[in-house]
Amino acid sequence: MIHDLLTKKKALVDEARAIQTRVYTEQNGEWRGDDDAKFTALTDQAEKIQQEVEKLARLDAAERSLENSGESAGRRSEPNRPHAPAYQGQVTERDRAEALRAWMLGGSIEGVSDAQRETARRCGIDVASKKLTLSMFAPTQLRASNLRSASPDDIAQWQNENRAALTGAQSTTTTGGYVVADEAMRALEVSMLAFGGMRQVSTVIRTATGGPLPIPTTNDTAQKGRLLSENTAATETEMTFGQLVLDAYKYSSDYVLASVEFLQDSSINAAAFLGSALGTRIARLQNDHFTTGTGSSQPNGIVTAAGNSSVTFAGTATVSYDNVVDLIHSVDPAYRNNARFMFHDGALKMLKKVKVMQYSGDTTGVPLWQPSLVAGQPDLIHGYPYIVNQSMTTPATGVKSILFGDFSKYIIRDVRDVVLMRLDERFAEQHSVAFLAFARSDGDLLDAGTDPVKYGTQA
Repeated sequence: MIHDLLTKKKALVDEARAIQTRVYTEQNGEWRGDDDAKFTALTDQAEKIQQEVEKLARLDAAERSLENSGESAGRRSEPNRPHAPAYQGQVTERDRAEALRAWMLGGSIEGVSDAQRETARRCGIDVASKKLTLSMFAPTQLRASNLRSASPDDIAQWQNENRAALTGAQSTTTTGGYVVADEAMRALEVSMLAFGGMRQVSTVIRTATGGPLPIPTTNDTAQKGRLLSENTAATETEMTFGQLVLDAYKYSSDYVLASVEFLQDSSINAAAFLGSALGTRIARLQNDHFTTGTGSSQPNGIVTAAGNSSVTFAGTATVSYDNVVDLIHSVDPAYRNNARFMFHDGALKMLKKVKVMQYSGDTTGVPLWQPSLVAGQPDLIHGYPYIVNQSMTTPATGVKSILFGDFSKYIIRDVRDVVLMRLDERFAEQHSVAFLAFARSDGDLLDAGTDPVKYGTQA
């Protein structure tokens, strides 16, 4: 399927390039009639296909991780067999899924069967409780200061490792989110990771508690050693340290409503539905704040924290090749090895129209946008990957429309536990149950004065 999509993408790119070549060779660079609309439609379709390819690649990776852990994706959503096998002293993934379903139904009119209650008890879940805690990454991972945003494979590996390390999962002791079905945690993680863009390129750390988290910064780039004569003492050159402090702002998903019939249907993966719905809602707002947040009673967004490249683009909704080169070289070379662009889809459309002349008298040129026709390889802008972030602003006068730099220097701090609430009585007359999630996060750019990320501004 991925091969077919890439073949279709190539045809679209070739057709768009033919239009662009005609505009520059036959029309002196003037976009006439419906040239612009056709070009935009073709490149937009190519971009959508690329996004679909990336989704399929992530799905393939997730399925491989399930196979490696001995669980197939299909088994997770199979209807339950009428007669479950006798309990053998080990909590299975099916047990965890049924325990979560029992908790979700805990306040319904029909209630929960004794078998479901027993399964939930073995998994450490109190069906009567209206609150459930989903524990995400382990707090010990804080020691990895450069922890990157996790892929589905990373999530699966973490879950398998932590579940294997548990010693009390088969007892009646409550073990928190570790015993909740993989599908709920994974769906929540993947939804938050995939939405918007900031979590895909930032450094994400998780802490066990929500107290202020200080991260030291230092800028020693101007300091050098010294050449010493024989028997000459060394001289101290002090380093100046700063501090970035991350807080933990509370985010709510607002409630998600599900009918009791939906939750009771064993052919429906209720855990994945719940995790995905809650994760996406929280991710939408968080991505806005991680992008344009003011830093006052909310995270300091990357656009707010980025340094000024002093590059003003060619027009209100245009950019030149020279503008892009100037923006790239405004960032210190130390940050360019891991650098990329970030912009709104409107800016991507603007950049796709930029042509680079190859020699004197060249009237055709080569597009600055370089589409990838290889699965797993990203499209490029002047040799650098990019991320489309719809929380940024479309190009207009005075807008910080394009960012460039090392986005791993943006730190997202999550408090490890996501609290899930069940609202029983509020929608009882509708024969429905509502669910509400709370998560705590903060974000800011780790910058000791060297501006690892910079912005360019539209004229």
